[in-house]
Amino acid sequence: MKTKEFIITLFLILVLLIVYGFFPAKNSFQQLIVVAVFFVIIPIIFNKLILKRKLSSIGLGIGSWKQGVIWGGICLIAGGIILFGSIYFFNFLKHYTIQAIIAQNYKNFLFYEFVYVLPIVFVYEFFFRGFIMLTIEIKTYYWAIVAQALVFFILILATKSFVWALFPYIIGAPLAGIVAYKSRSIFYSTGFQFIMIIILDAGIVRLIK
Repeated sequence: MKTKEFIITLFLILVLLIVYGFFPAKNSFQQLIVVAVFFVIIPIIFNKLILKRKLSSIGLGIGSWKQGVIWGGICLIAGGIILFGSIYFFNFLKHYTIQAIIAQNYKNFLFYEFVYVLPIVFVYEFFFRGFIMLTIEIKTYYWAIVAQALVFFILILATKSFVWALFPYIIGAPLAGIVAYKSRSIFYSTGFQFIMIIILDAGIVRLIK
């Protein structure tokens, strides 16, 4: 990637984040559309038409499944330790709650995880670990892992959208970055993040019952 293309990419990322932060969305459906447009559709078009790169270059490919499985497992253990520490030392469960209708019904739980959580995880993985990290790492190397995690955290703070439900995503950002960086695919980082959240939610349901 040429320096000019790199600077243009950074500018686009900044513009997308700023416009997204100020873009009005009145309900969950509108929010989903906005996220899909700014974090998926526009980056794909930019990557294809401007950078002229394959989708696999931003993580939409098989990559190295061995690296994905190995680092996904390692980061899952690390994420579990961090969450356990948060629960034990900071009373995390007092703040992180799930809806009663999900906790009381197994089908509702699965529906929530696969229809609501999984798409959100994938969008975050595509934009932050795929488009941002796997693009800027051409110039910044492994520091791109730290950069994308910081961008994600700053976006949450800047938009004043922090809720405890996002805490697992914040923890998962650098870990998912490692998985995607090593495997060259966001499918493994998506799997890692999704499994971590399912285990957390399932554990909370178990405690409630």
